[in-house]
Amino acid sequence: MFEGINEQHGRALDDILKARRTVRAFSPKAPGKEDIEAVIRAGLIAPFGALAVAGKPDFRKVIVIPNSSPVIVTAANIMKNRAGHFAGELEKKIGLAPFVQNLKRVAQQGVPGVGNAPYYIIVGERKGTPPVAAQSISYCLHNMWLKATSLGIGFQLVSATAQMDSDPEFCKLLGLPCAEYALDGCALGYPAEGYQPPQVDYPDYDISVAWL
Repeated sequence: MFEGINEQHGRALDDILKARRTVRAFSPKAPGKEDIEAVIRAGLIAPFGALAVAGKPDFRKVIVIPNSSPVIVTAANIMKNRAGHFAGELEKKIGLAPFVQNLKRVAQQGVPGVGNAPYYIIVGERKGTPPVAAQSISYCLHNMWLKATSLGIGFQLVSATAQMDSDPEFCKLLGLPCAEYALDGCALGYPAEGYQPPQVDYPDYDISVAWL
């Protein structure tokens, strides 16, 4: 099964894992279609909950919205409206918590990555039993993130997408049946010139790991 995998491949993977960062500022220059397709293909081979989607070959959907498409404007407006509505509901329950403040900011300024990156990509995973669609999407997006990193393409998670799976207007725009697919998404594009992602303090091995 692992024939052809060698130490050099392991070192290359280590380098990609260490280089992976969130990019929040994008160049207007769009990556080529072949590279975007390579990123998507990496996501399609990610693990999934086989029992949850048995007999459903259409269990994983990927929708690509280029920044040049008029659909991006519609999607951005629907998401802004949804964020405002959600913020209002949450504020009544928990007050003006930091997350609510962030939602209000999104409702005013728009969703980061939607409209200011060359590509907004949405991944849908059909819901089933056991309910593991969200985990399957995370595997898919992580594969895509690593492949994008290997190609020098910036990647930003667009987590607001996950709140849109039951929005009839948004699902209709994507051509998906409402509430049948869990959703998440990302923005893709080359990092803006001079952009340096912030350093990340990852967990320390000695503190975080226990061998029993």
